[in-house]
Parts: sequence; C-alpha cells; structure tokens
Amino acid sequence: MAATNAALRKWDAARAFALSLPAAEEDFPWDDVVIKVRTKPGVPRWRKFGEGVHGPMFLWLGKRDAGNAAASVKLNLSYDAAVAIAGATPTTMSGLGQWGWLTVALSRVEVDFLEDWIDARPRGRRRSE
Repeated sequence: MAATNAALRKWDAARAFALSLPAAEEDFPWDDVVIKVRTKPGVPRWRKFGEGVHGPMFLWLGKRDAGNAAASVKLNLSYDAAVAIAGATPTTMSGLGQWGWLTVALSRVEVDFLEDWIDARPRGRRRSE
C-alpha cells in the first residue's frame, strides 16, 4: 500500500524543515532517509561506497513511498506530549526507543507539531577555543 498524498506532503515538509536547520545533512544508512547534524568533515570509515555523514541522527524518515509513512525523532521534554497528542510509540528500529526515540505515523500528526519535535534535535558539539 502506497503512502497517501497527505502523508507524502508531510514527509516532504518534515524533510525540508529538517534540512533547513544549521549543519543538517541527509544520509542514507540502511537505504533509509535520515537527517543528521554534521559534527566533522569527511565520511565515516565504516560506510561503504565512500559516502555518509559524521554526526548524530535527529530524524529518521525511512522511505518516502512507504505504505506506513512515519517519522522517528528523539524527544526529551515533549516525549509525553507526543505520545498523548499523536499516539507516538517507542521506536523499535535498532532499539532506539530505549534512548528516547519515538515513532509517529504521519497520518496522526500535524506538520507544526512535527516541526517542533524535529527542532528539539541535537545541536552538535561546540568546540572550545
């Protein structure tokens, strides 16, 4: 089953918003779309084919045309609100749920809430001078 037009618009909006944030870059581990905060130049040595982004992931979008379009984000302060408002559940992929990651079906969340949750991302490390 393909994603609905509304879910695709939300997927596109979430991706565009995340990529508009400082130091945000798209990466494709496991052939899924994720957005990370680049913390240093170059490619992680464990990545095949000479591509990838060093830094923490803050948004997991998966595949755009997935039938169950969803987004996964790491939340601290708004964790309970995401569960109550959008029925978000702990992320099961790679055991991320134990680290505060939640997955929400795009059909159950408004773009404004999703953008707020995305903006709670890691900011990267600041180097002391």
